[in-house]
Amino acid sequence: MKKRSIRTRIFFALLTPVLFTCVEKPAYAATTQTTGSSTVTYHVDPAYQVTIPVDTSMQLNETEVPYGKIVVDQVQIEDGKCIQVSLLADFNLKNSNNSKAIIPYQILAGDEAGSHPFTSAQYTKAGEETPLTIAIKKEDWKKAVAGQYSDMVTFTISYVDKSE
Repeated sequence: MKKRSIRTRIFFALLTPVLFTCVEKPAYAATTQTTGSSTVTYHVDPAYQVTIPVDTSMQLNETEVPYGKIVVDQVQIEDGKCIQVSLLADFNLKNSNNSKAIIPYQILAGDEAGSHPFTSAQYTKAGEETPLTIAIKKEDWKKAVAGQYSDMVTFTISYVDKSE
């Protein structure tokens, strides 16, 4: 019987280190390294702010009166594109009581260095502006009959390809 107990002790003595080894090195202890990349994107939509002139009036016999400015602000546009501002009007002030009575006029773009009739302009940068003036010839004032005159001016703002 003594031999048997010795064998048991030896058996346990041999197994004990094996059990500790398994506990200290679990199967998931091995690591792998993975490298990856990602792309960060952001899209900026075209954006701009355009200020156009509002209602204005003229006094009898005035040949030119400031009409205001077209002003472009906060511009974020694509290369090769621009903001186009066009003007449409009859260029005849109409008498509200007499449909045959008109006063022809012009809307001029420019400053003291020179002006020309305004029909449209293209803008690509913030801060660009076009001063406008309403002009009536003295001869046309002399032909005017009494009454209230007006005309509708329509500005169209478009995002278009830039023309050279």
